[in-house]
Amino acid sequence: MAIKDIQTFIDQNGLVETTDSEVDKPIWRKPGFDGVRGLLEMEKALSLFLRERRDALNLNREQVGMMIGIHHEIYARHERADAKLRVTRLLHLAELLKFSPVEAIYAAAPQFFGDSEKEAAVKIKLVMRILGLPAATAQNMLMLVEGLSPDPTPKDSNS
Repeated sequence: MAIKDIQTFIDQNGLVETTDSEVDKPIWRKPGFDGVRGLLEMEKALSLFLRERRDALNLNREQVGMMIGIHHEIYARHERADAKLRVTRLLHLAELLKFSPVEAIYAAAPQFFGDSEKEAAVKIKLVMRILGLPAATAQNMLMLVEGLSPDPTPKDSNS
């Protein structure tokens, strides 16, 4: 069943009404470090991230376009933020350009990782370190962390 009082949801989640050049109607967003980052600004940050990843691997747009099955000019639109990037294409690019989708999210919206730029930078560094751990080490670390902090999700007492 849907929430009856949407304003309560908006207030409880710290959302603010804003406008965006990408959307015709008012939208509700959670402010980041410097207010609400526009959707186009996030697209541009993601585009820059993709270009930097491609450049770091010494690939050109034609090569990347070929590997993802699109014309290089269409791929170039993604790197210029002229075309929206579907999540599935982002995941495909992550495979090819050797990055974690988490890194791409951080590039576009670091506010998901903390309440300040410094906190977000620390947390993304930690996440990337965790992703690089061998499986056995990650399992041991998870057991340690679970022992130090309560599970945030309530467990069913009947299970």
